[in-house]
Amino acid sequence: MLLGLTGGVATGKSTFTRLLTRAHPFMIFDADACVHELLSTDGDIIRAVSHEFSLPQHEPPIDRALLRQRVFSDPSARRRLEAIIHPVVRQRWMALRSECLDLGQDFLADIPLLFENGGAPHFETVVVVAASTETQRTRLAAKGLKPCVAEAMLASQWPIGQKVAEADHIVWNDGSLAGLERQASLLLDHLFSRAA
Repeated sequence: MLLGLTGGVATGKSTFTRLLTRAHPFMIFDADACVHELLSTDGDIIRAVSHEFSLPQHEPPIDRALLRQRVFSDPSARRRLEAIIHPVVRQRWMALRSECLDLGQDFLADIPLLFENGGAPHFETVVVVAASTETQRTRLAAKGLKPCVAEAMLASQWPIGQKVAEADHIVWNDGSLAGLERQASLLLDHLFSRAA
C-alpha cells in the first residue's frame, strides 16, 4: 500500500500518522521531520539557506524561528526556501517509496504540500486530514506563533476545501482524540478490506 497523507498546517497530520502506525507497521516518511533534519545536520543545506536568507550562522542548527519569520513574511522568500529544500525532501521520499515497493512493505508518507508539489500521483490513496480554519488558528496560537505568522502559514498552502476536493479519503479533526482514533480504525479497516 502506498498511502499519502496530507492536510493543512495544524490539522493533526502527525497525530493521525501516529495512530495509523500504532495499528499497522507502515514504513513512514515524515516530510516535516526530514526538513528539520536537513536544517539541523545537512551542511550543504544549512550553508545554502544561511546564505540565501542572510542568517547569522553558517553552522547547525539553523534558527528556525528567524527563518520562519523571514520566509512567511514574503512569498518569494518562501519559494526560494522551497527551491533549496523540496528537491532533497522529494528525493528522499521517492527513494523510500521505491524501497518499499521492492520489499513489499506498506508505505505511509506524511507530506504537508503533497498536492502543491505534484506528489499525489505517486500514491495509490491520498488521505487529507482537515480541520476548520479557526481550529488551525487556535492550535498555531497555542504553539506560540504570532497571528501574522500563523496567517502567512495558512495562506502558503492550498485552502483546506481544495485539498478535500482532491482527496480519496477525508479525516475531520476538530474533535477529540478518541474521535480521531475511531477514524484511523475505520480508514484502516476500509483500506485493507478493499485490498483483500
